[in-house]
Amino acid sequence: MRIIPFILLLSLGSLFLPSCSTKSARLTVLQPARFTVPEHISKVAVVDRSKPSNGWLNVLEGVLTGEAIGQDRRSREEAVSGLIEGLRNTPRFEVIRTGIEMTGSRAGANLPAPLSWSEVERICQLHQADAVVTIESFDTNTGVTTRRQENTQKDKNGKQITTIDYRSEMRTAVTMGWRMYDPRSKNILDEFTTDDFLLSDATGDTEQAAVRQLPAPVTISRRVAFIGGQHYGMRIAPTYVSIQRQYYVKAKGAKASMQKAGRYAETGSWEKAAELWKILYEKYKEEDKIAGRAAYNMAVAAEMNGNLVLALDWAKKSWELHRNKKARQYVFALQMRLEDQEQVSRQMHYKS
Repeated sequence: MRIIPFILLLSLGSLFLPSCSTKSARLTVLQPARFTVPEHISKVAVVDRSKPSNGWLNVLEGVLTGEAIGQDRRSREEAVSGLIEGLRNTPRFEVIRTGIEMTGSRAGANLPAPLSWSEVERICQLHQADAVVTIESFDTNTGVTTRRQENTQKDKNGKQITTIDYRSEMRTAVTMGWRMYDPRSKNILDEFTTDDFLLSDATGDTEQAAVRQLPAPVTISRRVAFIGGQHYGMRIAPTYVSIQRQYYVKAKGAKASMQKAGRYAETGSWEKAAELWKILYEKYKEEDKIAGRAAYNMAVAAEMNGNLVLALDWAKKSWELHRNKKARQYVFALQMRLEDQEQVSRQMHYKS
């Protein structure tokens, strides 16, 4: 089974170095939202307004596409659950699951006319919320294709034999429309439509066997919907995410010291590790490989300790003075993190 990326989950990214000479560490960072929500909004109420107004059209569509009856409803519930989880992973908002289910677009595929401001105000008053976030359209489509495959190989006697099997592929697509309403300013702060999908594949001796091996469409659509909801939460609120950094544990000519420092890093003793890496850097300034790796590791230690400015300084030394090519990528990643940090500060309005 293969998953097509829904969005670029981490603009911060991960830096991968040669595995034989490195180890990895993870840190949690607050990733900025796609836009800044006004400061007066601290509590949001979530509403499902994606129920199709023409239910028979969705039933007919389900018959034509092979979707299970009720698939869209269960998947809509997962989309709301994903959004709730995404918003609960932020210090910016308090989130309320209202349980409200409202009729939305005609057949589930397109955004309906916006809610009236009187309705938005009623929901906010009922739940003591400052804004309303809605899923307003929802549609799933599942398509299956199967193709015949010939595989040629040699048996133990060297004779070439051909076997035939079948490979089926299922594309499960979920389209969702979202809005965020601010009743104080009478503005729709966000109106966004996602179109996410997942590809699943299976093989079998016959075409029918290959199709039977595929996962249930409703299971996959619910998974896609949940992740899509999480991602919309990340769009509107700064969210904690985990990122990975790798650091060097080997350098020719300084093996013992690099390994010892690596052991400190492995247990989270970044200050002790940094002390050894700094000694190595000062001792081997004229040897680019050792100095470049030591400086790179100093940047990682500084980032792990929350000092991005110092981390950027060491990463630049590693690249500019010692030509460590991986440090060039790291410089860009740290510059992006500094920009994100400033953006998060604005979006949080100094909330903690």
